[in-house]
Amino acid sequence: MKLPQLCAIDAGTESGIIKNRKWKGLLFYFPFKELLEKIKKYNPEDVYYDRNTYKNFQEVLRKLKFKWSKQELTFDIDVDNFRRKCLNDKKICDDCIGKAYEKAKMLKKELKKLGFKKMGITYSGRGFHVHVFDEKAYLMNVRDREKLNRKLENYPIDEWVSRGNIGLMRMPFTLHGLVSRICLPVEKSFDKRKAIPKFLKT
Repeated sequence: MKLPQLCAIDAGTESGIIKNRKWKGLLFYFPFKELLEKIKKYNPEDVYYDRNTYKNFQEVLRKLKFKWSKQELTFDIDVDNFRRKCLNDKKICDDCIGKAYEKAKMLKKELKKLGFKKMGITYSGRGFHVHVFDEKAYLMNVRDREKLNRKLENYPIDEWVSRGNIGLMRMPFTLHGLVSRICLPVEKSFDKRKAIPKFLKT
């Protein structure tokens, strides 16, 4: 994974736990190097990295027009993308998470068959992200990404994510504010217990 140029935070829109009510409903964008400073200032419920690469990210920050030259190819498999056994948004059952994980692993294998080599899976709190780090993937334009989506139409993916409509992805090792789960990179296997924050274990 390349270091991002930009990051963004939500100070507390969904949970309502927020230091300043004026911040509700806002996304704050800033350079990656300011990440720790912004976390200390806002105590955010959600932290994101921007998977886009820009020719001039300072200009992007000034105008908030996110026209990218390269973008990390990422597929989002959310539990809401298939029929769920559970209906409570704040408590997703283990069966649904397990099903999403199996789909993510299958998708990774399918992408390997299509010629991609450098990939990773991240638990997002409500599902899994499959990241593709090959340089050729970063260089794919919107049309190329649409074609790839069509090849993968049997997988429960959010096509607008892999198409490139949005650049923000949850920052690994941060908390998903809505479901109180840690966003974790998956190594050899997924252990849901590691995603439970300490304040819920006491």
